[in-house]
This record gives sequence, C-alpha cells and structure tokens, in this order.
Amino acid sequence: MMEFIRLAKIVLFEYEWKLPMTRSLVMPLTFLLFFLGMTPAEGDRTGRRELAYSSEAEKLFTRGVSAYRKQNFQQAREQFQKLLEFPLHQRSSASQLMLGKVLFRLREYAPALEVARALEKRFADSRYVADARLLAGDCYYVLRRYAEAAMQYGRIMASPAPLLLQAQAAERLAAIVKNGSINEEGVANVRAAIGENRLRESLLFGEGRWYRRLGWEAQSQIAMQRYLDEVPEGIFSNMAAVGYEAERGNHASIGGEDWVLPIPAGEETSGYKEGEIPRLGLLLPLSGTGFQRQVGEELYAGVQLANEQAGEPFELVVADIGIEYGNLPIDEIESSRLLRVVQQTRRLIDGEGVLAIVGPVFSSDCVAAAVVAEAAGIPLIAPLADQSGLDLLGENIFQLHAIPEVQAQALGEYATLVLGLQDLVVIAPLTDYGWNFEREFSRVAAANGGEVVHVDWYVPEVTKDFRHVFESIRQVGFSLMPPPEDTLAVVDSLEWTVDDSVQVEEEPSFLTELLAGLEGEEEITGSVEEEEEEEAPPDSSEIFIDSIDAIAIIVESFEDAERIPQQLRFHRLETQILGNDIWYEPEAIRQMRSRDRENIEGAIFVSGYQETHSATRKFIDAFRRRFARDVGYAAYGYDAASLVVNGWREGQQVAGALRGWLAAVRDFDGASGSISFVRDRRTNGELALLKIDPRGRIRPLESRDLPDLSPIEMYISDGDPDLPRADLPEEELRRDE
Repeated sequence: MMEFIRLAKIVLFEYEWKLPMTRSLVMPLTFLLFFLGMTPAEGDRTGRRELAYSSEAEKLFTRGVSAYRKQNFQQAREQFQKLLEFPLHQRSSASQLMLGKVLFRLREYAPALEVARALEKRFADSRYVADARLLAGDCYYVLRRYAEAAMQYGRIMASPAPLLLQAQAAERLAAIVKNGSINEEGVANVRAAIGENRLRESLLFGEGRWYRRLGWEAQSQIAMQRYLDEVPEGIFSNMAAVGYEAERGNHASIGGEDWVLPIPAGEETSGYKEGEIPRLGLLLPLSGTGFQRQVGEELYAGVQLANEQAGEPFELVVADIGIEYGNLPIDEIESSRLLRVVQQTRRLIDGEGVLAIVGPVFSSDCVAAAVVAEAAGIPLIAPLADQSGLDLLGENIFQLHAIPEVQAQALGEYATLVLGLQDLVVIAPLTDYGWNFEREFSRVAAANGGEVVHVDWYVPEVTKDFRHVFESIRQVGFSLMPPPEDTLAVVDSLEWTVDDSVQVEEEPSFLTELLAGLEGEEEITGSVEEEEEEEAPPDSSEIFIDSIDAIAIIVESFEDAERIPQQLRFHRLETQILGNDIWYEPEAIRQMRSRDRENIEGAIFVSGYQETHSATRKFIDAFRRRFARDVGYAAYGYDAASLVVNGWREGQQVAGALRGWLAAVRDFDGASGSISFVRDRRTNGELALLKIDPRGRIRPLESRDLPDLSPIEMYISDGDPDLPRADLPEEELRRDE
C-alpha cells in the first residue's frame, strides 16, 4: 500500500508540473491520495466468530477457486474437501459453499444439497447462508422437488440477504409458479412463510426477470413496469427501473456480494492461463438515475455486441460505479463517487483478475481509476473521456475520444492550409476543455499564416445571452474592414432588408438620419454641397461584417451549438462557422425548423464518428437488430471491446503485451471511426471533417468544398512565370488562338 501511495504522489507531482492548467485532474488525484492514505485494513466485516487464520488453507482455497474457474471440477473438489478436514479457519464456510457448487456442476445434486444444508447448520452466522439456500433451492429444483425449492427461495426473500441474491431467488420462484410446477397448497405454504406482500413483490419482479432471461424483452418491460406501478417503494425498484440485468458481473459467482477473492502475493492477476476464460472488466455507471446511467447502459450494450460477434472469448465482469446521491450533501457527492470508483477498480484487478478495463465514462472518474490501473499494470481504455493529459498518468491509459488539442489541430490546419483563412475568432467555454482547444487552435493558425484576432469565453449551460460576445466581435470585424471612401459609400454598403428575427428599433439609427438629411438637401439644392462629410460611427448594427474569415464556435453541448449561431446571424456577422465534435448530432439537426437550420448551414466541424462510414453503418444495423433501440454512445464501447478482442486474437494474452499492442494501433476501422493512437501518446488522433448541407444532412467534405481556383489562379499562386500551354483548359487555348 505504501508503494502505491508513493506512486500516486509521484504521478500527481509530475502531472501538475506538466499540465498546471488542468485543475480538474488535480482535484481527483488529491482526493485519491487522501483516500489511499486513510483506507483501513480489510478485516472480517460479517460479525462472525473469530476463526484461526491458516496460510495453508488460503493456498488450497485459491487453488480450488482457480480450478473451479477453469472448469476443472474434480481437482476443485479435491482441494475443497481437504479444506473441510482442517480445523476451523478463515475459509471454512466458503470452502463448504464451494464444494456444494462443485458437486452441482458435476451433476451430483443430492450430495450438493447435503453440503448446502450442512453449511447452514454448521455455520449459522456465515455470510454465505443465503448463497447456500439458493444452492439448495437449485438442487431441489433439478431433483423436481419444486415445493421445497420454492420454500428455499422464499426463505431468502424473508431474510436480510444481499439484494442481488434476493433478485435471483425471486426470479426462480416466479418461474416455478408461472410454469405450474407448484400447486396452490405449495404457494400457500410459501405465502405463510414470507408473508403476502413479500410473495406478491417477489412474483411481480421475478416474472420480469424470468421473461428477460427467456429473451422476451417486451413482456419483461411490461412486467417490470407493472412492478413499479404496484410496488413503487419495493426493494427492487432501482433494479426494475434499470431495464437489464444490473447485477451481471456485480455479484460474484462464488461467495457473497462483498466477497473479494484474494490473490497470493507475487501471482500475476491479469494474464491468460491455459484453459482459463479471460476476463474483461467494465467500469461503468449502471445504477442511479439520469444521463450517467443511460451512457453506462449504452456502452455496456456496445461491449456485449463486440464480445458476442467475436464468439464470446471474454467473460464480462461489470463493476457498477453508479451511485444514488439521495440527500447526500453537494460537497460530498464528488468524493463519494471517486471512492466508489477506486473500490470497484481494485475489485476488478485484485479480485477478478481482469486482463483490461473499459471505462469509466467521465474524465474525473478516469483519473481515479487510471492511477489504480497504472499501479497494477492493467490497460484501461476510456471510451468517452476527453480531458487532456489523462494519458500522461501512465502507459496503460488509452483514450478513444479525441482530446481537444487533436481536434483543434485538425480544424486549424484545414482552415488555414486548405481554405486559406487568415483572420479567425474563437468562442469557447470557460473550462479546461475550451482553454486547451483555443490554445492549440491559435498555435496552429499562427504557424500556418493565420491569426486568431479575438477570443471570447462563456460559461456552459449558464450563458444564454451572447450579446456582449458578438458586440466585441463586431468591433474587431469593423476594425478589419477597409475604411470607406466617404459617408455615402458607407450608406451604400447597408443592406436594408431586415431579418424576421431582428427587432426594428423605434428610434432611427445615425445612418438613417444621415441619409434622410442628404435626401432633403438634394430636394432643395439639387446636389450635395461640397463640405466636410460626417464620418460613420465606429460600428453600426446595420452593417454586415464580413471581414472575419471564420469563427470557431467550441461547445460542450449541442444546445449551445444551436443557440450561438442564431445570435451570430442576428448580429449580422457573415463568416464561416467552424466547430468541434459536439456539433455531431444528426437527428437533432434533422428535427430543427428550416429557419433555425439556416443558421448552421455550411458549418464545418471535426468528428471521429459519422454514420456514413461503412464500419459505422454496419455496426448500427447489427446493434439495432440485437437490441432494438438507438445506438447512442454504444459505438465507443463496441470499439473499446473490439480493440481488446483483436489484441487477444493476435496473441497479446497478458496485460503488458496487450498494452504494447494497443499503443501501436494505427488506422483501426472502428464503429466510432478510424482509430489511431498518436505516437508517444495514447489518445485517438483520427478525425474526419464534416459539413452541414442546406437540407440539414451531415456529409464528409469533398473536392467541391475546396476553394474555387482555376488552373491559371493555381499557377499564379505557385509563382511560376511560365505556364505550359498543355496545362491550360481547352477554352483558354481557344481564347489564345
């Protein structure tokens, strides 16, 4: 532990030194150090009587579990039987349970039942009593003693057993009743044992789970909704609302919910062992409410699809990092979430022995998980985190989502080198993301002959009125315009058509008054007398400003991508709009009103994801067939799992080898786009440039989007004095003749 704390402190120091501007990463690291320094030693939390510790028993138990996982059940049987011959030790009850599980897998159901029943009698205060009852119920069921099976499942429902065990018992109980395997008398006995309300709740919830296991998703959703309607405060309310098996991988297949299998010191925890099914850890928010759970579900579905298409080479182990905040004080929410991330990351590595980890979702969570993963040497693929510098936390950290610097470089190079734009403006959120984007965009522009002449900031989800931003931009644009020859030239430059969205001022503008005065003089004298002409004001709201070549509108939500261009047009700025990857919202753009869509027509932005990409299209079709719903963020989970699967198939079957393989990935054809980890960095650097057409469709840039240069113009720009006649178009040749 001390070595781990030392490493974390080194990472924190180095990271602050390298990226002092990235404050959002420093805070989670600081908390992590605090937590690691105060974590109590693991002890017996079950309230059981004190048992003697035996190192030999620990070794035998570990061997038995390893054999069980390899499905070498005879060898596992020998190990657990030896353990039961020892005097009472720290693994006595767990060994009893495991022996029962082994016998069940060997189809020795009657002996397995005896072992399960004996555990409850011998270790009445064991944390595994509920597990033993579930095993006993399963044995009764396959022996066709359905009434006794139902009673065992009912006993779990009537006890303070872990919630996930109760959910499993409810499903089995519902299956017995729905199948008619038990008569009314048997049902009445269960009702008498656990109570009417508890039986009703169990059957309602269990029915939904049972339907889901059968693949009847529609019936399952109906049953779950009926449960939520009839038992709104039930113990399974959160699980029913999730809509899928939230406990998959969260409840250990052996032991209780909070049982973590210890790995002997010095033994590799993340490598492939002959005959063992490798494990892929998923660190995702799958509980709680709102956006975080939605994203977690979508990523999980993507991982599932990738694993299924590959023939399920991996066992997926889910660590739920969702959290119910309830009445938790706002200042404790962040620390509570990060604490859960650290705990679950350690469980995946130390307890489950995963080869790699997919997740978490948010950048702050990734910081906490990354420090733990790096210390253990386990590759961690962050599917959506876009915070700059995460890869600097260690060689094992990979980001699928392009960081702002990568996006800014691609956008800046296209604007300056391809389009030849020079005078640029940036509107960016007042966040680390916006700061990093603007800094890199300005650097690239300056390096290629352009210049960011103005930068303005806003607060995401807070700033609604951008009047002050565009007033400042108009002043800059006005200063870049060539000075008018006279006042009349300024007047002639006005466009007198008023956009429907613009409110006409009741008081006439300066230029309106000036024009009226000039017209009055003409009526009287017939001409404008030569006298010193009055100059136009520094800026008039009626003048269209077109001296700014492009405005890069950087957003962190698509709502701002809708709002800002609308106000840009209101303030009469004619310019090319550039954007980051958050602009990619095809469905939202299609649903916009035509007049609102005009505000973003022609906008050019960067994105790795595009529906027209062949691999993306293929993924979308497969996903919708499998899950019958929209993709959302699933493509990123799919790609993360696909990378691990491909590395595994190429022989990278230990964590270190897989890490090296991932670092060398170039041009991987993923569902979220082409994936290439940048040299000496582990962030995806492959992006496409997209454009919004007049019909609201998003399409890749084509040759028609390039500047319209004739062969002669291209020749002149190259500076060659002699243009060969053969290079001229036919019409030019005819003209010369």
